[in-house]
Amino acid sequence: MYKVETRQPAARCFEDFPEGSEMPEVVKGPMTAGHQVRWAGACDNYASEFHHSSSAAKEVGLPGLVLSGPFMASYMLTEITHWLGRDARIASFWDRNSGSTVPGDLARIRARVTSARIEGGKGVLDIECDIVNQDGKSTTPGGLVAELPLRANGSGG
Repeated sequence: MYKVETRQPAARCFEDFPEGSEMPEVVKGPMTAGHQVRWAGACDNYASEFHHSSSAAKEVGLPGLVLSGPFMASYMLTEITHWLGRDARIASFWDRNSGSTVPGDLARIRARVTSARIEGGKGVLDIECDIVNQDGKSTTPGGLVAELPLRANGSGG
């Protein structure tokens, strides 16, 4: 049986993330067809057969079943929001599917603060993020802007 891990993120503040801070790498996988099936079931998203049928994937020129890009992006966004803490607000997020994730692949999730500034009484972080497979190939580059409370405001950690 598949067990879902739930955990409350820590309380963190803007000051905990100076420019250049890196999230400890998180490794998911090896990925399986079951990961994709559970994702499709949770989202009621079965329209793209190449996400759940190897033969359908091969018919459109893919090597086999391919895990959904939004599924992989959700893994990345979940890990980054846990790193940033429970008081973080994601103001914007983007990602691009630049490579396929197939059963057997690992997903190495990375993130780094590229800019840290204060705007309107809030700490604002620009973060670049990525998923890299076991061969070192980027499959899901992305980025986000997050707002965090300032420690001086007395909120957060």
